[in-house]
Amino acid sequence: MEIRFIKTNPTQNMTLLIQSFVPRWEQLETAKRLIAYDSVYAEQAGYIEEPESEEADARLQMMAGEFCGNATLSLAAYLFAKEMPQPGEKATLFLEVSGAPELLACQMEKTETDFVGTISMPLPLWTGIREYPLQGTAYPLFTAAFDGICHIIVPAALWGAQAKAMAEQAAREWADRIDAEAFGILLFDEESLSLRPLVCVKDSSLVWERGCGSGTAAVGAYLSEKENTSLSLEIRQPGGTMGISAKRTDGRLTALELTGHVSIVAEGTAYL
Repeated sequence: MEIRFIKTNPTQNMTLLIQSFVPRWEQLETAKRLIAYDSVYAEQAGYIEEPESEEADARLQMMAGEFCGNATLSLAAYLFAKEMPQPGEKATLFLEVSGAPELLACQMEKTETDFVGTISMPLPLWTGIREYPLQGTAYPLFTAAFDGICHIIVPAALWGAQAKAMAEQAAREWADRIDAEAFGILLFDEESLSLRPLVCVKDSSLVWERGCGSGTAAVGAYLSEKENTSLSLEIRQPGGTMGISAKRTDGRLTALELTGHVSIVAEGTAYL
């Protein structure tokens, strides 16, 4: 099987955009093979499809049907790049994305070295404190559930020096408690506004991502709810910084906007 792909770098959350047609029922298995170390190698993959809406420029279908902010920014950057823009030029693209109930407007700008984009993120389906047991202790943790992906925020100091191992154990033990096909365990340091995201696609991958768009949105929702205020922050991650703005109206979260940089690093054919 020959698969055409584009490889992008959104805040080092290495992403494959698959151009070749693959039936939905084969997409997860095909993506798993493509992102493997002995293939093209990436943290995640999504499929470029024909959109249903006449207003959309394209559709992005993620490998597990989840929503992904970084992959959305990547597709918008790729479509804009095809127009051969000069630094400073801007464009707005409209995308259908799995896990997003409405068209997403992507504001893109060409810089000297890459692309910077801002997208309106889907709002969480629900947020709240849920208890998760691990090694005999029940941890009450803020959880934000989006369509197709759920994020659990863990204070960075909670597990101390064992945080990495504990998070990986938690991902294995909590998978059955989470309805979504993908979920994240987000080690978040509120004082330094730094995030280390561990993202799991069930029966597929468990990856310490260097940047997570939907995880950044979950952090924005968490801080906005905690302080009951609108906010605009830069969240540091291993691969760089992503911006998140959260708007609250009458005590409710009414908008989330994510900003990040994307570069296009490769385009070619994979052989499976």
